[in-house]
Amino acid sequence: MKPDFKNKVVLITGANGGLGSAFAQAFAEQGAQVVLAGRNLPALQALADSMPASPTIHALEFGNSESHLALRQFISDSFSKVDVIVNAIGTDTRKPLEDHQQDEIHKLLSANLHGAILLTQTFLPLMKNQNDGMIVHIGGFADGRLAFPFYSVDAATRAGMFTFIESVNRELALEKSNVRIGYFSPSPTDTEAERPYHTIWQEMGVKILPVEKITAELLSMIAKRRAVHIMGGFSTRLFADINAISPRLADYILLNRYSAILKKHLIDKNPAPPPPAAWMFPLGIGLVILSTLLYGGLIALPFFSIPTTTKLAATPLLIFFGEAAFWVGGALLGKEIVTRYKQYLNPCNWFCKPSAGQS
Repeated sequence: MKPDFKNKVVLITGANGGLGSAFAQAFAEQGAQVVLAGRNLPALQALADSMPASPTIHALEFGNSESHLALRQFISDSFSKVDVIVNAIGTDTRKPLEDHQQDEIHKLLSANLHGAILLTQTFLPLMKNQNDGMIVHIGGFADGRLAFPFYSVDAATRAGMFTFIESVNRELALEKSNVRIGYFSPSPTDTEAERPYHTIWQEMGVKILPVEKITAELLSMIAKRRAVHIMGGFSTRLFADINAISPRLADYILLNRYSAILKKHLIDKNPAPPPPAAWMFPLGIGLVILSTLLYGGLIALPFFSIPTTTKLAATPLLIFFGEAAFWVGGALLGKEIVTRYKQYLNPCNWFCKPSAGQS
């Protein structure tokens, strides 16, 4: 189903950013009545002037409740409704917790969590009166609870947003309301803000996607009224679930390797010795080869001119060490294959035709 937002009233906060401006352009091209809200009015006006149908702009101090109320009154007076709100305001700080300044912590909490709560609280009554509408908040990587090191405060705000959305949606379900709050997790994107970190994502094996792909998935999510949409394919969603159930298992499978990569790029600032995972692949191959040789020795054992008692003693040893080498080597190889090639292990990449709505 192709998204259709013709004549829908769409409010975009954070439209000055790389993703926000792309979202605004996409909705305008669909024929929506777009409202751009933010602090930098000259920048918003410049964006509006570049769009096919000039949208409306309005001031918004994201952390100020009175500013949110003024924006709601303006939209109510101008359009009498709002169909979609996309909150693309967000920031992050990637460094150890002890290096965070107090103003940085306040900025993260205000932009990523407090402002999102204010926006939802302010516009929810208007949408409830319509008994329709959707508010989508742009979140972090995966479900927001995948806590990478050096993202401590950012991870706290993203996880807070995710659980806030879950809670509000349960309230709406009890009221049998048609209003929906959504959490959208984009993949790492080719934007100016994210470009300095591309080498980190690439070393992790995570693909960098163009803004057009992110925009298409967002519009599809809203058209299908999904409460949660996590980009990155089946493997990303599965790993987020594993992390929620057992963080220690998630550390062993992947996060220890990711942590070493992040430390190298964000803290050490220079190439570090390869993490332990670097030697796991050759070790795994060596153990599998060793198991083959041991099984070969077991097959050849009857043909050796040695005492029968020696053969009887050697047989269980060859079996035991052959089995141990095979299973340990196989486990190491399996872990490395998943780590290195996880983006190719998504069955949808084999059988599903790519589309804007693919999740």
